[in-house]
Amino acid sequence: MGPVVRRTVAVVLAAAMFAEAAGVAWLNWFLAMVVEGQRMSLAGLDPDMVARSSRIGAVLFALFFVACGAVVLVSAIRGRALGRLGTGLLVTVAVVHGVLGAAAFALVGFKAFAVLAAVLALILLFLSSPGRRREDPGPGDGAGAEAPPSPSSGTAPVAAG
Repeated sequence: MGPVVRRTVAVVLAAAMFAEAAGVAWLNWFLAMVVEGQRMSLAGLDPDMVARSSRIGAVLFALFFVACGAVVLVSAIRGRALGRLGTGLLVTVAVVHGVLGAAAFALVGFKAFAVLAAVLALILLFLSSPGRRREDPGPGDGAGAEAPPSPSSGTAPVAAG
């Protein structure tokens, strides 16, 4: 896959991650408002604690999806492969999408599953696309500015002394 396709996939994936961050945050916030409005208790739990926990979950999940989108976007802009942290984040979000996709298929329906499966496919496509390694110089990185002497030049470096 070429760099243009990789960047396009990355931009679409980052947009999807940002949209999911907003959607998940809204859904959890809405659930907290429902719990507060109905004064529902789950197995004797305090409704205020359930609502507060839902809001905390909304913020944490939104930050997680925004971080994943930012990592993908930065990698696309720089044209470089992900590091260990970025790869770990994207593998984690891929697993989350797989589990959410299965739950969405069972609870919501095929359309929700199809959306999550499409985002999962984008994540896997981005993870499997080869990016430029961190050691490889690219255009504008000073490529060719200081090339080491080649061993076939026949001249040995002179030691200062």
